Amino acid sequence: MSSFFGRDKARRSWFDSRRDHFVRQAVADFFRFVGSFHKLYQDYLQCRNPEGAGGDIDLLAPHSREHRQRMWDRLRVMIGSETDKGQLWQLKDICHVVWPEHDRKHGIHGALIDWFVGSVFHEAMKLKENIYLLNTYGPAALQIQGLSSQAAAGFPGAGSALPHLPGMVDVEPLIRRISIDVGRQMEQIGILLGQASCILRIMMPELSDNPLVVRLLIEEEDTVRALWGEDAALVLADMFAGSAALGFCAAGRSYLAGQWYHEALDMYGRALACDERCDEAQEKIAEIRAMPEMDVQPFARSVNREMCCRSLADSRNGKSGFCRNNGSRRQL
Repeated sequence: MSSFFGRDKARRSWFDSRRDHFVRQAVADFFRFVGSFHKLYQDYLQCRNPEGAGGDIDLLAPHSREHRQRMWDRLRVMIGSETDKGQLWQLKDICHVVWPEHDRKHGIHGALIDWFVGSVFHEAMKLKENIYLLNTYGPAALQIQGLSSQAAAGFPGAGSALPHLPGMVDVEPLIRRISIDVGRQMEQIGILLGQASCILRIMMPELSDNPLVVRLLIEEEDTVRALWGEDAALVLADMFAGSAALGFCAAGRSYLAGQWYHEALDMYGRALACDERCDEAQEKIAEIRAMPEMDVQPFARSVNREMCCRSLADSRNGKSGFCRNNGSRRQL
């Protein structure tokens, strides 16, 4: 028994020492899955009825067949299987490891994200099954009524009970109910992802001591902007007591520790562009550029003060916030 608890303690110690890496991976996987769901939702929207006045979704219309098949293909890749897990399955697993519901040590926000992602997974599994039913049995279900009427006309004997049996076959409402369920599941997944996205944004200040997450936010700045309506500078300012420069310096220190000199130079340049009085940025830029092994190249992004601080000005002017509806380059 003592050896079992010893192994369990060793596993927890191993995980705790690498927690920053796992948290960073969870955030990166979430970003990636949101992008994949956006593509799935675009396929879903392509099923609008072109003849309908309100543009209602009609998953059973002939023009929707190709889009339904594409939705199935995307879901199959996104979810995967127990032996070949897709990105959503992997996201569910890593969230459950990093932010288990019973572990309040790292705050309630992570537990909520674990809950929302788990709910997305279960909705996606049901969605995948329903799309399969529509693709496989939908066309036959829509034709069965006409065939039943023809069969009824061929039965002799009006007094027999047999002519009434084909009329009792009414599968079209069943398949249409499945189509309605698909729409509800798509919207529910979107709502759950929106909630998880807002919670993740709210918890960003709690992750300010994780340099890998800070780097990820900068490396995935386009994704951050699309998801939260903010540039990286604005998110970093929220994480680092109103100073985006401190956030860029944190990323710079992390890159420098890994001997990513050009990336570190770029981060310190962006810090200096946001705060020209940043002593750390001034010192590190001079230090890096003086390195004999450093092949100095222009770093245009570093000196673009307008770009670095634009989001801060936008925030003061009341422009888009972080819970807008939505729809790493570097491997560690």
